[in-house]
Amino acid sequence: MQASEIAGIHFLEPFFETARTDPARPAVVDNGLVVGYGTLAAWASEVAGALAPRTDGPQPPVGIVVHHSARDVAALLGVLAAGRAYVPLEAAHPAARLRSILTGLAVHEAVATADTGWQPQTARVIRPRWRPTPPATAPALPDSGVRPDDPAYVLFTSGSTGRPKGVVVPHRALAAVVPPLRTLYGIDPHATVLHFHGAGGDTSLEEILPTLTGGGTLVIDDAARERFTQVAEDQEVTVAVLPTGFWHGWAGDLEHQGAGLPPSLRTVVIGGEAVRADMLARWRRLDSDGVSLLNTYGSTETALVTHAVRLAGPGAPELPRTGGDLPIGPPLAHVGQRVDTSGELYLSGPGLALGYHGDPRATAARFSEDGGTRWYRTGDLVEEAPGGVLVFRGRSDHQVKIRGHRVDLVDVEALVGDCEGVLEVAAARVERARHSTLAAFFVPLPDHDPGAVAAGVRTRLDATAAPHLVPSLLVPVAVLERTHTGKVDRDATRDRYLAATGAGR
Repeated sequence: MQASEIAGIHFLEPFFETARTDPARPAVVDNGLVVGYGTLAAWASEVAGALAPRTDGPQPPVGIVVHHSARDVAALLGVLAAGRAYVPLEAAHPAARLRSILTGLAVHEAVATADTGWQPQTARVIRPRWRPTPPATAPALPDSGVRPDDPAYVLFTSGSTGRPKGVVVPHRALAAVVPPLRTLYGIDPHATVLHFHGAGGDTSLEEILPTLTGGGTLVIDDAARERFTQVAEDQEVTVAVLPTGFWHGWAGDLEHQGAGLPPSLRTVVIGGEAVRADMLARWRRLDSDGVSLLNTYGSTETALVTHAVRLAGPGAPELPRTGGDLPIGPPLAHVGQRVDTSGELYLSGPGLALGYHGDPRATAARFSEDGGTRWYRTGDLVEEAPGGVLVFRGRSDHQVKIRGHRVDLVDVEALVGDCEGVLEVAAARVERARHSTLAAFFVPLPDHDPGAVAAGVRTRLDATAAPHLVPSLLVPVAVLERTHTGKVDRDATRDRYLAATGAGR
């Protein structure tokens, strides 16, 4: 391994340097509580020092019980600085799911970021002191001996067998993507970035790592989802990373209210779902010329963001204002791409995940070698325009995006179909006026009350499944629509329901 390659993995070095040179600079503002760089670095260093020493062999990830706070950020930084991998354990998720993650990954250590809520019972729990003032001497980045292919985090994404898959992403992937995102989002010491996403997903890393390695300030405000414009104005937010569906609703609200954009705002990053051209037209009518609107694309298996295009604002290319499909952009410099004859997108580069934890078959189905290059088969169908710019055309499988989460409809059907009283089920995405929602249409067993079956399904899924896998709509039907070959037709079943109820309007 070249020395330059080893040095490049230490992408957190700028964060610790800011803590040394300007410890009082605000790193995180957590619902009004200001945590300086020096204090945050001290918290991270305490977490790193409390972990078991790295060994040469494979090591299980470290659990972080996340509550969306500055402590979550410190715990995440500490685990990464120690050269280890973390797995988020969202305290709001069902305890059965969290126990399953701990067992499946053989997690032996977990960082508790709060004194209340769910706590691990099968792992050594690390409880930092969270001292409010920085030490006299700022801590340095630990000399962890981390290697490029050492795991950095494990996140669970929807699987096609009813069992979520743990995606293992290495440190080299973060080292490759963090610097270009810092430049793309315009993050510098004057930036104030809203920490909109919880640490349970990889989008939170788009906010945390570019901000804190760029000397900016991360803002956490629990009211952001309900009063986004007011929070952005009060906190003087300059950069916001938002789910596309949320942005659709916000743009519509602003136009309806005749309100303007927060004056401090300079960059809005959206991703997770296709952008509606009518909402882009509304955005452009908001006097948004000075605000960069970036549409991004990426997946858990490819580390945060692989493609980006400026839809509006300074330097934006000419795009259709109404109608037509909007691009997801060209690839970032570290990303390789090719499109096969069916239109399916394959990606390569240092941002690729190592694969799926404990599932070599699933890994082999999505990751392959070709001519000495490792490729990830995305399952996304695209059309390639001049300059490598891509336009999303759909999926080659049954996965959909629901409010930024990738959901396999087969996975949802397996979960619902395993519940008492369900004969068969079809899951589908329902497009509402301002967001997408997940629906499950089920045929109850004979002599079973449909309402009681639906209540039982919801009770079981609420207790065992991740929230994004629980259908918002549970609809009993007499029969499911079928294709001419006899297979269940999800779209036709959904469309019959929409035509009968008008629920999609």
